[in-house]
Amino acid sequence: MALPAPDLAADAPCVAVYRDLRDGVARSSAQIGYGYNLYPAAPATARHLQQVLAACLRDRRMHEYGTRHDEHDRALAATLAGEYLGVPVAEDQVMFCAGASEGIGLVSRYLTACDASMILPAPCYFAFEQTPRRHPLAIAGRYRGDGAVHWSGGGSRHTAVVEILPNGVTGTSFRPPAVQADFRVLDLVFQASGHDTHRHLVADHARTALAGRLTDTAVLMTPSKDLSVPGLRSGLLISGDTALVATARDDVFDRTASANPMAGQLVLLYLTVLLMAEAAHAPDPRDFARRHAWIRAQYARHQVPTCPTEATCRAITDHLDRMAAHFTDAFRLLAQHGADLLHVSDDMRPIAGYSLLPRLNVDLPTPDDLVTWINTVGRRFDLKLNPTLLFGGDRSSWNTLYPGEPRIRVNLSVPHHDLVHTLDLLRTARRELDRVGAPR
Repeated sequence: MALPAPDLAADAPCVAVYRDLRDGVARSSAQIGYGYNLYPAAPATARHLQQVLAACLRDRRMHEYGTRHDEHDRALAATLAGEYLGVPVAEDQVMFCAGASEGIGLVSRYLTACDASMILPAPCYFAFEQTPRRHPLAIAGRYRGDGAVHWSGGGSRHTAVVEILPNGVTGTSFRPPAVQADFRVLDLVFQASGHDTHRHLVADHARTALAGRLTDTAVLMTPSKDLSVPGLRSGLLISGDTALVATARDDVFDRTASANPMAGQLVLLYLTVLLMAEAAHAPDPRDFARRHAWIRAQYARHQVPTCPTEATCRAITDHLDRMAAHFTDAFRLLAQHGADLLHVSDDMRPIAGYSLLPRLNVDLPTPDDLVTWINTVGRRFDLKLNPTLLFGGDRSSWNTLYPGEPRIRVNLSVPHHDLVHTLDLLRTARRELDRVGAPR
């Protein structure tokens, strides 16, 4: 006898709309708004990770469900993260997870148990919308860059505000809403390879937001975007709410008794690189060697034998500088070559990372018009576009927060010739659809 179908929560609107956008669109189509970093990973990153894997095999970390080395990695991550964020962090306040997506799920489940609802930025990563529906966790509202909120209900006893630094879709800094929150989730999406003249704005914003405290905060970090390694699912969850961390560890243990030691090692490399990148741009060139000596001492103190060499750190930070220059050139190219297609101004330039969300210069007054138009562009011109509706919220919240502004994501990490090519495709599509009448 077949089991009765469970009453599962429906997909979030931002997930459900994807099917309408891609209906009949070839998988091989070109794309303007990829959701991951297409700039190649640094060769030095690959070499270091190969050495780390060899060390994990040598120390039998791949042969056991867990070893003392796991505790050493967490303690070192706490030290390095505390130095970077400007707040003391203890070993029992951190855990490694399979990317920030898993971290979002762990925090969401905990907030549900605490009878809390979330206030999310719009736009945001879809997991903040999709995962809560499975628990369920109420979303009380969504806010835009100036802090204005579109309220959607909630009814929970507590409120958690999610801050994303910088916003993972617009690449800009959002002002948090003026509400009394019981808890905060600080998601640090991009850190390295930011604005070429203000390289560490995100770190400065994060330190200011934390203000030396972790008791009512969960911090999420991931190396995947900055280091161009999305296939290696690795993330870091930090919180002064030790009940959250303990619950999250139990949650992960229920699903897998053995954590991949490479996940923690990749986080350690990332934290090391972030600290070294700050030193690389310090006025005194001797700061780089001094910072590396301090980091090397922390690896030794915590008995972690895989400290990246100073030469490796220099190679990776130089690579990140080249990546930042690539993003800067791509933004300039977008502003010049796409001026007739997209509204791009200097204040939209990402303070870190590769993503922005410019307005599309097409008369599409409603979200339904936008979905139909983008699906037609995909089917007829083999070009995938990613509009606002993919990034959280629903038609009501987007209409309220960004009325009459059809927007699409642009990814600056693509090769420059690909950016020009896809803009030309978009130009052809708009011209042809204007000529025959855009579908509504």
